[in-house]
Amino acid sequence: MPSTVYKGDVSEVLFAPETGMIIRQGTDVSISAANSGGVTTLTFSSELNDEIFENGAHKLKYPKNALVGSQVTFTGLGDATDRKIFTIIENDGTTFKISPEMAHSGAFGAGDTMQILPFKTPPLDTASVSRATNTDDPSESLFIDQFLGIANAIALPETKVDLKRYHVVGLGRDTSVQVPGKYITEGGSFEVNLHSARWLKYCLGNEVVGNIGTSGTTNTLAAKAHAGQSHVTLTSATNFSKGRYILFKDTGVSDASPVVDIVTDHAATQSTWDGLITDRDFDKANGYEIRRIVGTSAVDHVVYLDQPLSYTHPNGSDVQCFEYDNSALPSTNAPDIGASTQTITNSITHLLFGRSEVPSFCLEVSQRRSDVAFSGSGAVGTSTDSKELTRIYRGCKVTDFTLTTDNDAALRLSVNFNSALTYTDVGRLEAPGTSTSRYNPHRMFDDTASNAVDRLKSGIGIGTQKPFMFYNGQITTAGITVAQVLSFSLTGSTGMQGFHTINNTHTSTDSAESAVPFAGSRNTSIMVEGQTSYEMTMEIVVDDPIFYHKMRAGTSFSVNSEGATTNQIVVEFEKQARGSTTADHTEKIVILIDEYYVVEAPMQIPEDKGAMKSTLKIMPKSIKVLARDTILKY
Repeated sequence: MPSTVYKGDVSEVLFAPETGMIIRQGTDVSISAANSGGVTTLTFSSELNDEIFENGAHKLKYPKNALVGSQVTFTGLGDATDRKIFTIIENDGTTFKISPEMAHSGAFGAGDTMQILPFKTPPLDTASVSRATNTDDPSESLFIDQFLGIANAIALPETKVDLKRYHVVGLGRDTSVQVPGKYITEGGSFEVNLHSARWLKYCLGNEVVGNIGTSGTTNTLAAKAHAGQSHVTLTSATNFSKGRYILFKDTGVSDASPVVDIVTDHAATQSTWDGLITDRDFDKANGYEIRRIVGTSAVDHVVYLDQPLSYTHPNGSDVQCFEYDNSALPSTNAPDIGASTQTITNSITHLLFGRSEVPSFCLEVSQRRSDVAFSGSGAVGTSTDSKELTRIYRGCKVTDFTLTTDNDAALRLSVNFNSALTYTDVGRLEAPGTSTSRYNPHRMFDDTASNAVDRLKSGIGIGTQKPFMFYNGQITTAGITVAQVLSFSLTGSTGMQGFHTINNTHTSTDSAESAVPFAGSRNTSIMVEGQTSYEMTMEIVVDDPIFYHKMRAGTSFSVNSEGATTNQIVVEFEKQARGSTTADHTEKIVILIDEYYVVEAPMQIPEDKGAMKSTLKIMPKSIKVLARDTILKY
């Protein structure tokens, strides 16, 4: 008999980076504004771009109220007072309600644009269809389909109400008045047995790509692509379709690719990363980046990206299109891995590092009672009962992390994160007495990653699911391999803080039927990164007191000051393959620590009179991570 209670074994957790969306008057759709009671209602009509709008329905392809709490800016409109940030308090396909009230009223003019900002904005799914036009099953969705990782457990950042309680003089000892205050969605965490380095991007903040093959499909930017944009315009978007990938290397123009600072200080002898995982001595890198395509407008060759660009790319530069299915494009060099040999062909390299920002992400969490397909009329406890609770945690950012392993375990990554707010599918509450959901959640191995190509797209290609193990690792420091390492741990903090702001958002008293209660006005408005800090511990069996002497002398181990990698800490993990072990045919992670102090190196006499151990405490200035795998986009 199917279960009548919600169970963990039929729960799904997927993630995706957050992105923004641009909506252009006349090019994508016609927009008009009406103001009333401190709120502006934006109405869409006469859509031209059926990639992001439902053809004939004028509806933006976002689930109802899935954007509540996201922020909007405008360009054009001819009024400077509208060049500020507004908050979405309702989205229902054909209309948006924003607060505070705009100065503009009436139809938008040619060239006016509406920009939904990336933070708290999940990627749009162009396959989403409003439930209003299809009431038989849940049909609204977001493009959230990435594998979280080999997670044994996850703690969701459940919403807590900061209840304010007031005792009034003269009314006895009991509480007289209770008023809900802030909504706090904090305390999220998960631990994964690390099978790839992708989550280290969200811990550190920045990524550039290096070694990647050449695509047979190339096109050209028709306009300058600015850092922070979630879209680009091409001269032609043929083959640049949803689910494929676009590479920015700024070839074909006189302007050089942007050079990115990896560290805050530089040595004259250091150079630019060569794109290979074997490079150890660099403090700069070319701003090569790759994005997944959310959709493509046939109107004017606009390509929508799954994450804002990190760097600016000049007009006229070439871009390349990649696809995991080698039969789909002229290119035959898509990254792949042999399921039997676990050897990579056409691997891609990544460089991860920390700078000013940490990217936000969203989680799709679906909790079900039984593992059955949806049925609109499934009775409780029957084989067609598919009742589920689906929530989208939006505006998630990492607060701190720990990377650790010992001599009997996999390489593990523990991540703590907070969320700004939660969207909940309330389709059944909107229509009491029915079993119809609104949102159609993903099921990782049932449909999202049910074949080899889709598994690669989701970040878990067949053969890559095995974690890096302790016996895959090697640590070198001060120019020698440390053979007696028993365990190591690397922790980092992003200094992330969430703020509830006084934002003049006009909302009415809300109910349980609201996908985001109180229009998100009681939730976190912004999350701001602070100063980073890193700490490494390494337990060793002592065979040389060099670390003790360096510690007591207050010696700085520095690559930059010496112009060489002699003192660099290098932590390497490389999976074993059953076939070729030629360079670039295996998955690999390399952690580089250039400048650090050893602040503790205890040399105690062991009570058991056996081998002397020491737990070194190391304080790095920063860290860099190199990775080689089959994942085109972290």
